[in-house]
Amino acid sequence: MTAGPADLAARARVEAALLARRSRTGRAAVPRLPRSEGDNRFPLSPVQHLMWQLHHDSPTRNTWVTLGGIKLFGALDISALERAWSALADRHEALRTVFTTDGHGEPAQIVRPSGTGRLSFQVVEVTPEDADDAMGAFFDEPFDLCTDPPGRLRILRVAPDEHHIAIVVHHIVSDGHTMSVLIEELTTLYFACSAGLPSPLAPLPVQPVDLAAWQGERLTTARRQQLLGYWRTALEGACVPVPPTDVVPLPESDCTGRTYQLPVSERTVSALRQLARKQGATPFMVSLAAFQVLLARYTGVRDGAVTTPYSCRDRPEADRLVGAFINLLIVRADLSGDPTYLQVLERVRDRTAADFEHHDLPVAEVIEALGHEPAAGRRDMLRTLFTEEDNPAVPDEAEEILRSEMVMDPPWHQAERDFTLRVTHDATAGTRIIVTYRTHTYTAARVRDIAADYRDLLDRIAADPSFHVFDDRGGPPLRVPSAHPVVRGT
Repeated sequence: MTAGPADLAARARVEAALLARRSRTGRAAVPRLPRSEGDNRFPLSPVQHLMWQLHHDSPTRNTWVTLGGIKLFGALDISALERAWSALADRHEALRTVFTTDGHGEPAQIVRPSGTGRLSFQVVEVTPEDADDAMGAFFDEPFDLCTDPPGRLRILRVAPDEHHIAIVVHHIVSDGHTMSVLIEELTTLYFACSAGLPSPLAPLPVQPVDLAAWQGERLTTARRQQLLGYWRTALEGACVPVPPTDVVPLPESDCTGRTYQLPVSERTVSALRQLARKQGATPFMVSLAAFQVLLARYTGVRDGAVTTPYSCRDRPEADRLVGAFINLLIVRADLSGDPTYLQVLERVRDRTAADFEHHDLPVAEVIEALGHEPAAGRRDMLRTLFTEEDNPAVPDEAEEILRSEMVMDPPWHQAERDFTLRVTHDATAGTRIIVTYRTHTYTAARVRDIAADYRDLLDRIAADPSFHVFDDRGGPPLRVPSAHPVVRGT
């Protein structure tokens, strides 16, 4: 899951400063668009256009979704949970949205009235042995965006006092923070419904379509030209390296994927956080610099770019909304010469901070500005993604009645792209490296080695970040040997 704005601000002082500066300007309220009593039609936001296109690259595969899993132990009131789930659909327009196209093939979203957007809700009996497979099969069920509600919940009843809750929302109306909002509000509404009380949640002043219109008005022609100039200069001549693979790629339509996890020691995590503070960087920048070093050592590319998600929830109105408020940034790294890791971190810190200041140009326009045809550009430029995030948590008050455990990485058999590496932090499970990969590109053994190489590199940085990144002396050898790079140029 991608991180929410609060998590991003907590992990990154530079990002927090940028958000704070923007929040002090233009404080006029976001206006609410007119609504009719029936269905309301609105244009798609830029990220929704992207997700619409990505969805239709493989419409029969459930690839572009946000997932959540919770294990509950204790007496569960199924009826109250169903009422709470329905109340969420009434509260959030995104969960009552379907999509259509006009006569020219242009997509639009239709928001159905409150009370008519019943979300999928099922209870299924499973054995303990079959619970993971049943959750994975649920996540794999494809969405028809023109007819299906974009959110689903399934209860897997493992025993009278044990239930596994699986939630899936299509990425066209969700981002990583959405899952945190859903879990927190579903918990609050569940206890209110159980007690026969009204919802204690404050009304939402605006909805995603209002924010999308407001943000679109601020992307003026002059601002768009400024952003286009910045990204052309920032990415001209850069390459997009991917970790070496020993599998002959199959057609791009094959999105079959798997996930692998590897824990990181708390000693290393603590040392990396101290390094970030000392260098005026962020933990995300420290981890990103390490990933870019690893790619350079694998491929020999010292001027590579990596995709990372950026949260666009820089208005307080967006904090409690279910919606897609992200952009993808293509972040370049300069590893020329014979740099130490500290020098690479300084370069990544400065480059990333500048990129964040120019985050509001949709990535599809960046790809087009670099001379790519849209579909090929999405495939080639967004093959590898890196992010650092905090996992959502069930609110503490739930523990008084139901003991809960978050599913650290829900079982899922798809992959959005060839290779995604996440550094995730969880209050219970600690820090982990999580790699999601397409099985037509990577073997499980190769992914285990890449994750182990990355963890070794983090351990080495934590011990002494002054080493020269292309000097293997004093450090563990790479498990994945250097190979001919699979690289896409801009």
